[in-house]
Amino acid sequence: MWSDLDETRHPDAATEAWWWWGACAAGDAGVFVGFELRGNRFDYWAGLVRAGEPYLYVEELDGVGLRSGLEIKPAEMWADHQCEVPFRQWSLGNEAHGVLLDDPDEAWRRAYGTPTPVTFDIEWYATGDAEPIAPEPTAPGAAGCGYRQAGEVDCQIELATGMFEFVGPAERVHVWGGAYLPSSFAMPIAPSDHRAPYRRSDGRRVDQVLTDRWWVSVVGGRA
Repeated sequence: MWSDLDETRHPDAATEAWWWWGACAAGDAGVFVGFELRGNRFDYWAGLVRAGEPYLYVEELDGVGLRSGLEIKPAEMWADHQCEVPFRQWSLGNEAHGVLLDDPDEAWRRAYGTPTPVTFDIEWYATGDAEPIAPEPTAPGAAGCGYRQAGEVDCQIELATGMFEFVGPAERVHVWGGAYLPSSFAMPIAPSDHRAPYRRSDGRRVDQVLTDRWWVSVVGGRA
């Protein structure tokens, strides 16, 4: 259904998005990386949740600094997303200053928190075949394509306090011709240290719960 070239950028698409989620098998940590490309501008997100710790959040909204492939270099951060083997393996990395948020909902507002340096080094491996998924159209009548795929992650995240590592189940999404937004559905009640919300440059807010897997839901407009 898809070719290896579908793993790369689609220059004719007005919007294209890549997402990766991973969870510790024990259910006490989770990670996500999201990248949405609109011409030469982009939104970028990354986050880490850990039981008993503040939410670590990184964002760059409506950014500039797109390099070749899926590498970005806006001011004061760097991130890259490398397809090592089409539909089998991805390598994700960033070097940035994130914020530690005691209240995860602050990610929907100004994301005020404690600044902290962070480096993500994530290997994503497929455990199943890609399955079709439709993006949200960016305009009435717009057509798009995409897929989601189950996998596993091996995460090494360097924090000011030291290295945090885990492996566990994962999933990814790649869509083009529209944005990726999850359909709203009921999520489990979870402690605040398992929530990983983020905001989009269009003002919409998305909530996530990361435990031994991930739940996501659009919750509305600007907070």
